Amino acid sequence: MKSRARLISSVLLITALSLTQNAFAAPKSSASKSVLMKKLDLLAAAPGAEGLLISGKTLITFVNTGGSNSNILLTGLDVNGTQVWQKTIDSGADEIALAGAVDSAGNIWLAGDAAPLATTDTTTAVLPPDNPDGVVVEALSKLRSDMSLLTLWKLSPTGDLLATYSQAQQMPVLINGISVNASGVSLVGQMADSSFAISATSTGAFGKLINIGSAKTQLNAVVRNLDGTLSVFGSSSEKLGGKKNVGIRDGILVKISKSGVITSVVRSSAPKAERSWNYSDSSLTLTGSVKTGKKFESAFTKFTAAFAPTWTLRIPSGGTSLVATGGAFTYAALDSNSAIPGVTGWKPTVTQLVILSLDSKGLITGAFAATELATPTALSYSKEIGLYGLARASDGATAIFHLATK
Repeated sequence: MKSRARLISSVLLITALSLTQNAFAAPKSSASKSVLMKKLDLLAAAPGAEGLLISGKTLITFVNTGGSNSNILLTGLDVNGTQVWQKTIDSGADEIALAGAVDSAGNIWLAGDAAPLATTDTTTAVLPPDNPDGVVVEALSKLRSDMSLLTLWKLSPTGDLLATYSQAQQMPVLINGISVNASGVSLVGQMADSSFAISATSTGAFGKLINIGSAKTQLNAVVRNLDGTLSVFGSSSEKLGGKKNVGIRDGILVKISKSGVITSVVRSSAPKAERSWNYSDSSLTLTGSVKTGKKFESAFTKFTAAFAPTWTLRIPSGGTSLVATGGAFTYAALDSNSAIPGVTGWKPTVTQLVILSLDSKGLITGAFAATELATPTALSYSKEIGLYGLARASDGATAIFHLATK
């Protein structure tokens, strides 16, 4: 995925922000009592999978494939990891999926980039009268168009393509986050040397692109709220809204009004630290990385709609983490590389995947590890089938894991 960042090339102006504040400290959580590390279930190998979604009782993975043109391959699996269907998005031009979500009706939404269909050149070169040898030199056509269409694909729960919505951009974009509700879809990412947020209605009418900061700001996650506002999360090492960053890089929480106006920014800061909010679930439980010197931690914090923290938890890690809330618990996934306070029987010598269950106060109530896997790449919860995720092993292989939540 990092290679797509090379598409980002030019500089856009910093958007003025109307209000900036620093996040207040939240109560720190650990474990209500010592919990024992248990084994996490592995479900199935998922070669090359870049995302995992749940629609009803079906697990859906998506993979970007190569060939004469790049396509998107979706695979539906049952709860036991057995394939039940497989579909390909192939318009005849290049397309790539960068983020995905499922709406309340079970429809699958993918967001990414696509190239316009190339027109066929049917012009025949004409021989000039002074060319007795009949040598013809034709201009070479461009083999592939740039993927400059910001694109949404809407698919049925069984992977059938229902609609494709696109908005032309000056260059390809990098999409980092997606959020879907009944009224539409919202995205965040990078375009040129600026971060952006953009929304579209459920019928594919795109709104205006909202630019935030320069290349020193990155937006990673978005939550589309019921009142039409957006909550956007990421990191920044530049002045936003008249306020300088406190650390080397601060985590940021940004509120955007229904009309597309940025109304507030909260900074999560620590002196001499590099912080970033990388992922959020719909309940505004966030996770991200904290780097202080050579020390890496994963932070998990529950926020209110006003961005006030209610609890926070920091755990030593390799810096990659995901979060999902389901039922009475929040599930924290991370690449653990050392002992975890409050968890017994856990002293890893190499980086391994760990899932923690947290209660409403952010206290650790359970711990589960998969020694075969290292880094979480997707995490999804469904009330019908529980918690599933996608993780990568140290050799690059990917697999689906499952945590029984009942």
